[in-house]
Amino acid sequence: MSLIRENDQRSNAKKLYNYFEGHECYLPKYKISNYDIPYNKFRHIVLYLIAINMGDIRARKLFKSSASLCAEKYRQYEYFPWSIHPYSRLCLWFKIFYMFILIVTTLVIALLYSSSDPKDNSYFRCILLCTDIIYIFNILISLFTGYVEGYSCKTVELNLKKIMVRYSGTWLLLDIISISSIIPHIFKYDPLKLGLILDAMRVLRVPKHYVYIEDFLEVVNAELTAEIISEATFLLLTYLLWNIYFQFAMEYIIEGTYTPPSPRNCSWITIGKLWDRSSTVRFLYAMDRAVGMLRGNANLNLLEEDGCFDIYFMIAWFISKGLILHCTYKYIIAILGSESARSNYFVMTEQVKMYLNQRKFPPRIKKKILKFYAIRFHSHFFVEARMMSCLTGQLKEDIIMHTGKQLVQDVEFLKQLPRPLLLQIGTKLRVVIFIAGDIIIKINTIGDCLFFIYKGTVAVYSESGKEVCHLEDGDFFGEIALITKNRLRTASVVAVTNCELFQLNREDFESSVSSYSSVYEDFKKIATTRLEKTTVLDEHNKSDIKMKARKRADSVSYQF
Repeated sequence: MSLIRENDQRSNAKKLYNYFEGHECYLPKYKISNYDIPYNKFRHIVLYLIAINMGDIRARKLFKSSASLCAEKYRQYEYFPWSIHPYSRLCLWFKIFYMFILIVTTLVIALLYSSSDPKDNSYFRCILLCTDIIYIFNILISLFTGYVEGYSCKTVELNLKKIMVRYSGTWLLLDIISISSIIPHIFKYDPLKLGLILDAMRVLRVPKHYVYIEDFLEVVNAELTAEIISEATFLLLTYLLWNIYFQFAMEYIIEGTYTPPSPRNCSWITIGKLWDRSSTVRFLYAMDRAVGMLRGNANLNLLEEDGCFDIYFMIAWFISKGLILHCTYKYIIAILGSESARSNYFVMTEQVKMYLNQRKFPPRIKKKILKFYAIRFHSHFFVEARMMSCLTGQLKEDIIMHTGKQLVQDVEFLKQLPRPLLLQIGTKLRVVIFIAGDIIIKINTIGDCLFFIYKGTVAVYSESGKEVCHLEDGDFFGEIALITKNRLRTASVVAVTNCELFQLNREDFESSVSSYSSVYEDFKKIATTRLEKTTVLDEHNKSDIKMKARKRADSVSYQF
């Protein structure tokens, strides 16, 4: 029975704490998170859909730790229960669904107007009407979906009033205009020219579609090459399909009908003898023209007849060149290193990969080292010491205080420290990175430093292997060895997740805190309390282990 119960606990731990990257945690749930959210089954399903998804890579990059993610989820539950988080499952699923719908819309509108008689093609028109109705739901959902604001210090805004104000000033007008093609269906009035113009308004959805694709590629953590190919393919196909639509739409507007009895001699459809051809031939011919415009092919004959001039060709040609320039600037130049910080990071990681391959390190170590660089530099490499050396003393103090501001806000103990002491500690803190599974502190070794957790979660183990607790953002550990006389670590600490820590060495700790006796006493009280708690739990665990061993021995002797 005990074995079954132990297995159940292990499976439940994996379900509840899957964020901890393989760490099998046996602590009760109330010891894992300080944010207990009471909800019934229905509310649980709703939160699962609209609250932040802890597995979303964008959320992990922004909040960096399970504690921050839990705090964000609780913030939404407590203050913004009707908002949809931008990093929620529902938001991601809808974006993927709308990506598919927008692709279908673009393809269908090109097929519809390249057909021999677009007016009688009720099948394609029904599909377009359905996509317009679905897009109305996209507008409604956008009114309740939060957004990320800021560049260097990003934050998530979930206030409904602010969401609606921002959406009204950005996408709302374009989204409403893009569904204006539904108006003729409502009033059952569909003049040719107005219908073509309103159908063309669907092209205003392309920028939003582009944003959705960027978000999706970030979620799946696509490589730079895959990202470039995907976005360039989307832009290329979008240009070609909309080009086909506008080629036919321009001719229909000029002719005033879909099937003119005596079409103009200057019409490219007349020149290509396509008025009576099949829909497939018309589509492929228009696709060939669109590709030619993209390539700038001179054989498209701007002047097919005397006095004829293809204005649309010139417009499409300029658009195609703008598209090529956009791709060249954003992708090719980015790869070659237009952004120095990103390019330096790219060069550095390539050098690291070459070094690892040359030394023939196993894949596990390669992955761990590259993950360390990703956490340490956040895809941007710059020499901080060189920039700091150019600043004056006051500016350095301001930067130090700003860097430690979040840490001070999260650590209740540090809030009580005077500013001079905070400044002293801030100048001596050193950033250290630990990957999930790393042993940060080993029991019974000499302790020479104290750690403050900036982002991440660590597990504390007693001498007998008992998991005592988890420490998260804003906590600190390692102070017992600095306070006690024997200077030995009284517990082992393991990184449960990837951790960013601030390390304060013993010499710096003593030189900073020694002149503040009250602060030193507070540290001592905390260290003493933690030591007593760990000792008591360890003794209980040892006695349990002895009891289990005795019972096992008795059962074996009874069998014999």
